[in-house]
Amino acid sequence: MAARPRTPKQPQAYLLPRSFIAVALFVGTLFSTTALAQSPLPKNYKTILQNRDLLVMRVHYGPHELVPMHDHSAYPTVFVYLNDSGELRIDHAPPASFSVTRPPTHTGAFRISPGMIERHSITNLGDEPSDFLRVELKTIPPTDIKDVTRGAVPSPLLPGTHIEFDDPALHIDRIVCPFAMPCEAAPTQTRSLLIAITDLKMETPQEKHSLKPGEVAWLPANPRKPLQLSPGAQALRISLLYPQ
Repeated sequence: MAARPRTPKQPQAYLLPRSFIAVALFVGTLFSTTALAQSPLPKNYKTILQNRDLLVMRVHYGPHELVPMHDHSAYPTVFVYLNDSGELRIDHAPPASFSVTRPPTHTGAFRISPGMIERHSITNLGDEPSDFLRVELKTIPPTDIKDVTRGAVPSPLLPGTHIEFDDPALHIDRIVCPFAMPCEAAPTQTRSLLIAITDLKMETPQEKHSLKPGEVAWLPANPRKPLQLSPGAQALRISLLYPQ
């Protein structure tokens, strides 16, 4: 059975106290300074979408590949895994100088990580490539993501729209259509990112899209019209609930 999602918190007005604004300005300055100091990322990272809210990179590590030392920004990040892959070793640079092992991943699973500045190298320990999306949340309230959250792939994978994560700033749905017929996902009150886990076709009030696994579509808020998806489609939808 699917892991029980976090209990949704009661909706609340997003009033920004002066202390929050001060923290946001400080963190924004830190992020900007960090970005300027970073060296270019290795060829393993390819930016596929960037806007005010998000930076989305598609990442590929070949079997047993060593990815040299590089920097990442301190934004909270959602990792969406696009294939079944083995372990990775992550070696952090001094002064931290520690190593961690990322466990094997499964297609359609995800992980949400708090923001932290990282400088590390990567070694793919497995015989299979590792492919995933790195979704950096550039304007999420900096105190929102405090703990790592892992979203496993439900078994069995039942048709419908399933809540995978929910708090006042971020909401993640898993959308699964039956193989024999198209389906609808409920309309959203705010902007969102749709990530294709399988080949799919989708229709919005503005246009139609055909997406391959790992491709994304940025969707404006539309509280009235449901999202139309093709038979057998599987996708994750990340909705940003905080003000623009």
